[in-house]
Parts: sequence; structure tokens; C-alpha cells
Amino acid sequence: MEEVFWNSIASYNAATWPWQIAMTALSAFFALVLWIRPCTWAKIAAKVYMVILSLWIAFVYYMKFGSVREYSNVMTIFWCMVAASWIYDLATHFSSFQKSGRYSIWGLVMLVLPLAYPLVSVLRGLEFPQITTPVIPSAVALYMLGMLMTFNRKINFFAFLLVLHWSVIAISKIAIFKIPEDALLAAACIPSLVIFFLQALKSAGQEMKPCYKSVRMLVLAVALILAGCMAAVA
Repeated sequence: MEEVFWNSIASYNAATWPWQIAMTALSAFFALVLWIRPCTWAKIAAKVYMVILSLWIAFVYYMKFGSVREYSNVMTIFWCMVAASWIYDLATHFSSFQKSGRYSIWGLVMLVLPLAYPLVSVLRGLEFPQITTPVIPSAVALYMLGMLMTFNRKINFFAFLLVLHWSVIAISKIAIFKIPEDALLAAACIPSLVIFFLQALKSAGQEMKPCYKSVRMLVLAVALILAGCMAAVA
């Protein structure tokens, strides 16, 4: 299973590396434009790009090159759901893609982390094309999480929950497929979970059942459990 996993990544990289370079450049471009000048066209274009990224992972990465893996059809459906969450955002204009100033620096760190994927692969002795890149599912999920964290004045929780779900899956992949690069995404998902859910609880107000304090403790407990799982597979 591990050999099939890495061979499929090698085939994907060898066939699509020019496209991956272009998409990495586009990812940096949209993040930079939204940071400097968050105009309407840039917000719409960035969401369209999120749809394209999700469909690329679904149909190019999983359906074409990952079809030799088990459950690749399920992964294709999952990333189609991620694409649907961004299409919903395009229709409703829900995510504002505006900085709140509260967690933007942490978000910028997360936006840069996908670039570390190939570096970590090279440092541990892997060679192209059998390396991780910024345009594999976990790195794309990390980029989306970074965008939601950086421009977090108002976000689409549907997209956030799907990306968070993938981040949790990354914890198991570290051990199963021997891919320590995914520790970058797994580590990023834990503070993101705490920040976004506590922020949502504060917005909901104190009158809720179960009470605010109980839900806050539950969120922190889940974060600690995920941290423990990541430490166990490291």
C-alpha cells in the first residue's frame, strides 16, 4: 500500500509538474492580492480558484493518477464536496476574504507551509518525482486553511469543516504511508480548530445548551486528543 501510494505521487508529479508550478504561483498571487488590496474581483477569482484546486485534486490527482489506490473514488467524492462548498460560497458571497487582524499572522505562516512539503521530502532523502509538492491534497488543504485563517472576518464554515476533516485524516496518513510531511497540516489543524470554534461560540452568545463553558471544554478536549494522536504517530 505504501509503495502504491508513493508510485502514484511520482506519476502525478512527472506528468503535471508544469501545471503544479503555475498553480503554486497562482496560490501566492491570490494570497498577496487579498492581503494588499482585497477588491471584489480578487475575492471572486480566489473562490473560483478554490473550486478549480478542489476539482484538480478530485479528478487529476485521485481519479487519474490515484486510481490505483484503495478508496480513491471516495476521496474523489470528498474533494468534489470541497469544490461544492466553494461554489456555495460563490453563490452566497458568505466568506468575506477580509482580514480581521486577529489571526492573520498565523494564517500567513500556514499559507507558506505548503512550500515546505518538497523541502521536507528532499531533506529526508527523497528525489523528484517521488516527493511531496504544494499541489497534493494535504498541502492544498493547508493552503485553504491558511486562507480561511488569514482572511477570517467572515468565513464559510462548510468549507472549514471539510478542510478540518481532511486535516484530521492527515494524522493517520503520517504513520500509514510514512509521510511525515503531513505533520505540517496535522499540527496546523489543532490551533485552527480551537480558534474558529471558540470564535463561533463567542458569536453565538452565552445562552446555549449545553452551556458555553461546557462546549469550550469539549473543543479543548478534542484538540488535546488530536495532539496526543499526532504525538503517538510521530
